[in-house]
Amino acid sequence: MKLPESIRIGGVDYTIIEKSGLNNGTDVCYGYIDFQKSIIELNSDNQDHQKKCLTLWHEIVHGIAEHSNVNIAKSDEETIVDTIAKGIYQVLQDNGNALFDIQSHE
Repeated sequence: MKLPESIRIGGVDYTIIEKSGLNNGTDVCYGYIDFQKSIIELNSDNQDHQKKCLTLWHEIVHGIAEHSNVNIAKSDEETIVDTIAKGIYQVLQDNGNALFDIQSHE
């Protein structure tokens, strides 16, 4: 999977940034989605390419939930989002060519 420069979620374009030393004020983070600034940050220090891809999907699922007004209990949110993200990444990695018939429009 390629890491794109941006991705659209719920009609909003999110810029994807690799950032060194990403943290939430107390803990080191793998990724973060900022809904107000329309940015997804991926930590460039603590993960290889595949883990960044998983982290991107994790943040995308958070974005889908936010833009769709899906109410996930805060106590379960990270587990549910992580499970869905890992499932999407696995299916796309294993079946991407079979799933998509994208043609460029010239």
